[in-house]
Amino acid sequence: MAKKAFSLTFAAALLFAALCTGCSAKQERRIVIWTSSSEFAPYIELFNETHRQKAVLVYKENPAVSMPPENGEQEPDIVIGPWLRNARTKHFFKPIDFLFDRKYISSKDFYPMLLEAGVFSRQQYLLPVSFNIPAMIFSQENKEFVEDNYTISLDQIKKAGTAYNKKDKNGSFTRIGFAPQSSDKFLYLTAKIRGADFREAKNATFTWNESSLAGTIDYLSKWISETNGSVRTENDFVYKYLSETDDKRVTSGRTLFAYMTSDQLFKLSESQRSKIDFRWIQNDKKIPVEDSMIMMGISRNAANKAGAADFISWFFKTETQQALLERSASMHLGTTKFGIADGFSAIKEVNESILPGYYTALLSNIPQPGSFKVYEKKPARWEKIKQNIIIPYIKESLASDQTKRIPSINERYTEWKKQRFN
Repeated sequence: MAKKAFSLTFAAALLFAALCTGCSAKQERRIVIWTSSSEFAPYIELFNETHRQKAVLVYKENPAVSMPPENGEQEPDIVIGPWLRNARTKHFFKPIDFLFDRKYISSKDFYPMLLEAGVFSRQQYLLPVSFNIPAMIFSQENKEFVEDNYTISLDQIKKAGTAYNKKDKNGSFTRIGFAPQSSDKFLYLTAKIRGADFREAKNATFTWNESSLAGTIDYLSKWISETNGSVRTENDFVYKYLSETDDKRVTSGRTLFAYMTSDQLFKLSESQRSKIDFRWIQNDKKIPVEDSMIMMGISRNAANKAGAADFISWFFKTETQQALLERSASMHLGTTKFGIADGFSAIKEVNESILPGYYTALLSNIPQPGSFKVYEKKPARWEKIKQNIIIPYIKESLASDQTKRIPSINERYTEWKKQRFN
């Protein structure tokens, strides 16, 4: 019922946006917001209930590739979404340092490294809205295998996983502490935090550190062979025993750890979360922020810059975000959406003082302000590049016996572009 109510709210917001096409001059003064984040439908609804000036939502699957507007399409005033942090999209936004200068918002409210992520050429172009971080979950019954109380490193995952491994009398694994191949996202994360340095390059392409990526594949290959027998043995175990949801994987006892991001973790039901514990994944005492961090900016050609500034000022107030969380709770969206815009808020006080009231597990493990690391800017289509090129390359490299050549990343990218544009 809650999902239906939310869908109707979002649909109504989209219909409202559609009806505004070809508006009168007076209606064009509305604040036009492009976003891929459906969470902003009820946010805009609350803004409109409490403000004389109104905002309208225009849904874009990936706002970063929808700019500039097509011929005849109304220019947005605000754009909100992931993948806005790149050289191409920067040209479509205006510097927003004036928001700090004129006291619309305060830089002190934000996590510094997240705010810095929106800076280009020493000017603030984008503001962080929300973000997610990686975690390892495990059963409450297996706490003795996990040493630290708050975070866990790759080497600690490997060590605890090895200690948990168990074989039957025939030498077959009956449980494996952690299988790196059980999560595509974990394979990518390992490459990311071990220095693969994926980042945007000229002409919306990307580059990376080849030696570090090769080193990551070697690291994963040794991990798997030394602790879980072989790539094939581990894959067979995953297929046979780990086809359930991540929380059931760990509560079944077949594996010690399962990989999740914070949004996935806190969308589990209270009943599911009561049976598990978690640790944030860290490297060199820094927790990596997911690449898909949600950002917000004002369009360079916005027709209603003043309205855009008013909406941004309202949105980043702590009391506003508390009201948004209360609204989500009243709509029973706890298992479909997490926090602010499906992530931790970019506002420190919201995470430290308000979110734990809705997600009690955070009372004992809220990340500290200086513990995050934001990685390099990515091209606007990075999610598809990662899924179609990077992850398959890592998986095939692990499975390769080195007698058969596999396509390189550049070859895969060339082929992917052909398929995308044909």
